Amino acid sequence: MDAEGLTAPPSTILVVDDSPTNLQVLARTLQGSGHRILAAKDGPTALDIAKRAKPDLILLDVMMPGMDGFEVCRELKSQPETRNTLVIFLSARGEVADKVSGLELGAIDYITKPIQGEEVLARVAVHLSRQHLEREVRRSRDRLDKELAGAAEMQRLLLPPQMPAHPSLAFGTYYQTSRHAGGDYYDVLPLDGDRIGILVADVSGHGAPAAIVMAMIRAVVHTYPGVADDPPAVLHYINRHFQFLWDTSMYATAIYAVVDARRGTIRLSSAGHPLPLKASPTGDVESPALDTTMCLLWQELENVPCIDVPLRKGDRWAFFTDGITDRQAADGTMFDLDRLSAALAKHRDQSPAAIVDAIVGELDRFSAGEEPDDDQTLLIVAAR
Repeated sequence: MDAEGLTAPPSTILVVDDSPTNLQVLARTLQGSGHRILAAKDGPTALDIAKRAKPDLILLDVMMPGMDGFEVCRELKSQPETRNTLVIFLSARGEVADKVSGLELGAIDYITKPIQGEEVLARVAVHLSRQHLEREVRRSRDRLDKELAGAAEMQRLLLPPQMPAHPSLAFGTYYQTSRHAGGDYYDVLPLDGDRIGILVADVSGHGAPAAIVMAMIRAVVHTYPGVADDPPAVLHYINRHFQFLWDTSMYATAIYAVVDARRGTIRLSSAGHPLPLKASPTGDVESPALDTTMCLLWQELENVPCIDVPLRKGDRWAFFTDGITDRQAADGTMFDLDRLSAALAKHRDQSPAAIVDAIVGELDRFSAGEEPDDDQTLLIVAAR
């Protein structure tokens, strides 16, 4: 790496050599560089100083009596407080095997004696500058992670704090973003004594932009005039509030359903969103025969299909986003709709909360620790 014009930030450098002359030469070479220079004449002393002073970089002689440089490096890299300290080996032996051994122990460079002052200064500047940049990146990342974690917490406050209480209906929910904040959204809206509105939406993308649009959708839904008992009208209402996004790449899928416990029906419409699954008491699982319209946030919606389907005692309805069915295992296999259907059928006799826990458990076992790359929402509605 070309170090011309490169200035390393002020750092602490520990020089380790059993030769007083070499220590003096190195100290003189580094004088005026703006760094704090420490010195040690043997391995044990170097380890003690490193533990207390936590230097940014160590210039470490390999050939020392008692404890050689390789042993010192091995001990440094084994301790949490010195594990990230940069180590540059100094040695009169220039064999490739020695260099490889040093690098395998965690050293970042190898300078062959007799040392050249300009070479030492250049390599020290390069490695300290790189270390400084990496630290700045980590600090920036940590600040961003903290801000995103705060945004995720605020986002969760936008979700229903509790499910409506109804003698004939019960609910279970699961919500997990792929990052700190995401674009999935669900809501359960009491409309009157026996009717409840259910909205599940999925904004394209991840992170802050999707989270912002998700929050805006929530605000729009909660300003709907009158009773939100007409699914096509609700979807039109949401879409028209986002005309400013119609010419962008942003879009959202959404499904809105009105559950009528008294009449025993579910009325629903979908804008590009996966259709829910219904598990009957006999174990049959099916989706309603409903055509979906185009996604939201693109352009004016035309005809929005809407159907009424029966809601019978013992039915279990699963509303979800594609983050559930698209969850991947290590080999790229997706959880898919068939596995979700099988899990819903298998656990249909349990409570909605227990069904959610069981499906999420199967999802986690399937993915075997693979991090999700999409937000995941699952909402179970049970007729009892």
